[in-house]
Amino acid sequence: MMALRNWARAVWMGLKTTWIGLTITVPYIFRRPYTLQYPEEIPEIPPTERGLHVFEIDKCIACDQCAKICPVDCITIEAEGKGKTARIRTFEIDYSKCLFCALCCEPCPTECIHMGPHFDLVGYTRDEVIIDYADRENPRVFSGEEKIPYEIVSFSRK
Repeated sequence: MMALRNWARAVWMGLKTTWIGLTITVPYIFRRPYTLQYPEEIPEIPPTERGLHVFEIDKCIACDQCAKICPVDCITIEAEGKGKTARIRTFEIDYSKCLFCALCCEPCPTECIHMGPHFDLVGYTRDEVIIDYADRENPRVFSGEEKIPYEIVSFSRK
């Protein structure tokens, strides 16, 4: 008698959970699919999106505050001199390590680094996702000079 009761309970629970799953799934059958053909259709990016960094090299004073606060140590800065006369030789960000946390933007006294709207960074090797922002010929470098479709959201002091 006990075995029959356990079997009936198991069957009932199976039917009940199947019914619950179907009530969630079936409405999606009648909706239109939402698909973007990505390279041709660019998705709408919200203004608070933390994309790839935008670095304005002319404002940078090589204080190394962004590199010091980075929790994963993905920023490397080499400069000649400090302060307003500093000349940045390399400003590399290793995006294979970057968390996109925007902590590097907050301590910058000149606000020369901030998060931008660009999100597409593809490559076949890990070396291709290390970007040197001091190299102005690099097509992957996003400076403050280019037109961005919406206002850049700064996570720094307000």
